[in-house]
Amino acid sequence: MSLVTCRSCVFWKSFDPRAQLSGTCHRHAPMPSHLVDDTSYWPETLADDACAEGVAAASNLEQTAITLCRDCMFWFRRAGQHGLIPEHRGDLSRAWWQDAAYCARHAPMPESHVSRSHWRATHAADGCGDGKPKRPDGAGDN
Repeated sequence: MSLVTCRSCVFWKSFDPRAQLSGTCHRHAPMPSHLVDDTSYWPETLADDACAEGVAAASNLEQTAITLCRDCMFWFRRAGQHGLIPEHRGDLSRAWWQDAAYCARHAPMPESHVSRSHWRATHAADGCGDGKPKRPDGAGDN
């Protein structure tokens, strides 16, 4: 196993495709939170940072290893909902919340105290390397 720089990793999205100095890592799906209406912010990294979980992007591949949230079997809204209605968040636009749902890729982890977990909201256009595309037969659709 070797380190792959962010600049050459399939999970990295540059803020500026022309300069490619910094961007965000989309390797992992967000973990559940203890906050209601928590959203996911992808970790910012520099292009020359590196990790052992990176995968070098092949220059001739059209597909990436990122599954968009809207296409992922782990992305869900509760029964009959269209978009999300936040209880305690006003920092994102109504349009953002309309195209948001919860990422349920990871189960909550045990804690040393009683707590309530909440799945984090992600936007339909987000995506990560932990996602799995919905099956063509509709299984996994929410």
